[in-house]
This record gives sequence, structure tokens and C-alpha cells, in this order.
Amino acid sequence: MMTFKAYLRKEFLEGIRQYKYIALATGIILFSILDLVMLKLLPSFVSNKIPANLIHQLFEFKPKDALANYIKELFQIGTLFIIFTAAGSINEEVYSQKIVFPLTKGASKSQIVMAKFLYFSTAVCLFLIAGLLFDQYYANLLFEGQKIALSDIVPVYFLLCIFYLFVISLTLLLSSFTKKNISAGILASAVAYSTALLSQFEKLKKFSPYNLILLTNDFGLQDAKTTLVITIMLTLLFLVTTAFRFNNLEIN
Repeated sequence: MMTFKAYLRKEFLEGIRQYKYIALATGIILFSILDLVMLKLLPSFVSNKIPANLIHQLFEFKPKDALANYIKELFQIGTLFIIFTAAGSINEEVYSQKIVFPLTKGASKSQIVMAKFLYFSTAVCLFLIAGLLFDQYYANLLFEGQKIALSDIVPVYFLLCIFYLFVISLTLLLSSFTKKNISAGILASAVAYSTALLSQFEKLKKFSPYNLILLTNDFGLQDAKTTLVITIMLTLLFLVTTAFRFNNLEIN
């Protein structure tokens, strides 16, 4: 009988065959490397166009500036890699008939949804800690100023993980309502990026999951309680809705 554990193992093996890990690593870890290189080389790129005394004022980056810039790039670009990697998770199972065999072996549709969520969550969170630790080490090495301590990374990692669990659950939900991967990806991207627009309004900011990204600049969790609760509740709601929707889809 195909249990939850067996289906989860299938997801991890399929991720290797379909190069999903490479896609996620590219979107999460690669930019931690490229971002540091660009920040370090930026002053030399503009040295012929800006007076030397202004370059020191405008482009004096500290380790925490480098980390903040990486997180910004992660949201802007890394989010797309995560969304489009997960965009076909539900609809592809249904419309390509891949789901038939697991169902005949005893797997429930709810188990399949949870296995997919756990698979993507584990992969993304592992790559996130790798990207953050890499950025911390080389930001401290390449830039002068107050160093980034490991204790600074812990709350940042926690906030990013919760935000991306929300993004993954959102993507799975929209994948269950669309037939095409690209449609689910576009819709999930639109919703994820719209949370940044909501954060522009001071009174609404704490209700937006994107506020977790903003709070990483504080290197703490003091003001994150409301946003964390709302984001976790939305994540659970999306997962329950996805399971309900998946259970009601007809498999031909």
C-alpha cells in the first residue's frame, strides 16, 4: 500500500529526475553568490562616471546591507523560481493521469497534497539556510562594518521560511484550480507580489505576509507576532482548501 511516507519518497526522487533541486538552488543559493559579487564590484563599475569622493559615500556597503540586498533579490527573483517549480504539482498529477496509480495503491488525495507541501517546504528551507549562511560568511569577509552574527541569521531564516511556506501553499492551491502550469505560476506570482503592495499601507502592513520580508531587517521577532499568525493561518487555509478541491476533482 502506498502510504504518505512512500509518496513523499516518490516526490523526492521525482525532484531529482526533473531537476527541481537545481531550479530551487539556482533561485535561492546562486543569487547569494551573484549579489555579493555585484555589490563588491559596483564601485569599480561606476568609478569612471562618479567622482571618487562620492563613490565612498554612495557605495559603502556593510555586511548587513549585503544581507538585506540578498533578501530583496530573493523575493524579487527567487520567488519566481520557487513558484514555477511548484506550479504543476497538482494539475499535472490530475491531467496527465499520474495520480491514478498512487490512488489505486491506497494513497489518499489529502496525503498527496501534504506530501507535496512537505517536499517543497523541506527543499526550500534547506536551500534557504544554505543561502543565508553563505551570504553571512562572505558578506562578513568582503565588507567592513558590523559583522552578521549567527544569532542574527536565526530570526531571518525563520521569517523567510514562514513566508515561503505561505508561497508554496498558495501555489499548490492555484495549481488545483488550473489546467496549465504557466497559469498557476502567473496567478501565484501575481498574488505573492501583490502582498508587497499591501505592505505600502501602514495600517495594513502587519496583515500582509510580505511584512515578514520587511521584518528581516530588524534581525528579530519582536514585531512579527500578528503577521506570523496571519501568514500561518493563511497557509493552513490554503492547504485545507487545496485538499478539499483535490478531493472533488474527477479523475478520468
